[in-house]
Amino acid sequence: MDNLTILTVNFNTPEYIFALSKSLIKFFPEYKNSLIVVDNSTKKVYAEGTYNNLKIVYFDNNNYKELEELKPSKYPAAGNYNSAHHSLTLDWSIKNLVKTDYLLLLDSDIVFTKQIKPYYDEFVKNDYALYGFKRTTYKCPTIAPWCCFINVKKMRELNINYYDFNRILYVNDNLTHDTGASLYEDFIKAGCKIKETQDNYFWLHFKGGSVFKDRGMMWLKQHSQYWK
Repeated sequence: MDNLTILTVNFNTPEYIFALSKSLIKFFPEYKNSLIVVDNSTKKVYAEGTYNNLKIVYFDNNNYKELEELKPSKYPAAGNYNSAHHSLTLDWSIKNLVKTDYLLLLDSDIVFTKQIKPYYDEFVKNDYALYGFKRTTYKCPTIAPWCCFINVKKMRELNINYYDFNRILYVNDNLTHDTGASLYEDFIKAGCKIKETQDNYFWLHFKGGSVFKDRGMMWLKQHSQYWK
């Protein structure tokens, strides 16, 4: 029971992290101590270290140096600038923090609605590269990064990165690569198996937790049965 890491990024959303950790205990108790929170908030709330059921790691913003040397106005797709930041954070986290073969990647504003282990077992048994909701908002699809299993072992074997500077920042005929799209594309090109699910398959996602804080707090209260 030690080959899975659970990872989320905290960007000014400590309330969601609390609810997520409680929901994890409730619906995935086998891995309740496997949650890593990568904190790149503008204001630090947590002290870096290991707590009862989660590990807090600060993300060094110097890792954004290459990205910050260019301004959004120089990009054909300036709107993808935030996704580039997030993808770079995830790429660094996977390479530096994930020591297991498998990863459950989560947004912080997620709560679970079903026991997760059967889905994880299916993911491992079938040797999927990715497992989650196929997002087609842009022409380049992705397995939505708010809740998905990733086969990190395959990433290492195939030398596939989560973050691709050129594909996520540039647009050719509106073919925008949003967060996770280059990973999806590279796994497809390598002939890997991908399991596509419905959205909210065993989870609920608020979407926009770091932006719509008041609405998000109301949403958490409305769904407290999944984390209290």
